[in-house]
Amino acid sequence: MNIDIAYAMPGDVDELVDLFEQYRSFYGKAPTPDARTFLAERIETGQTLVLVARDGVGVVGFAQVYRAFDSIHLTHDWVLADLFVDGAARGRRVGGSLVEAVLDGARENGAHHLRVSIRSDDAYARRLYESRGFEEAGDTGEVVGYRLKLRDHH
Repeated sequence: MNIDIAYAMPGDVDELVDLFEQYRSFYGKAPTPDARTFLAERIETGQTLVLVARDGVGVVGFAQVYRAFDSIHLTHDWVLADLFVDGAARGRRVGGSLVEAVLDGARENGAHHLRVSIRSDDAYARRLYESRGFEEAGDTGEVVGYRLKLRDHH
């Protein structure tokens, strides 16, 4: 089945919020109406970019990206803050497709690096990012940071 990935628009929030709550639950957070508000505000104000993966039936995954600025190098990085795939869609390369779409967007927008932090016990995520050339950029014991250089700075 084909997976279509597109940037979320404000009208996508209702369809996306259930998956967003599943993501939060993965990190031990209880459902709350504030999650919908948070997600809607980020999308409506353009504070983040949210990519949505659909399989023809509905939303099966999403990625949320923030921009981080580097004043010293006069550039910016993209930070892949959230990536989640519905359990029923795992194993169908949805996560990899989302990462590739984020990489494409970061390159098109002139980002210097793409950065991501994952739980240190998440072997799937490690393989996902390392297979795309990400390099480890810090390990706190609970969280591992990865970074992929996309272009040279000024």
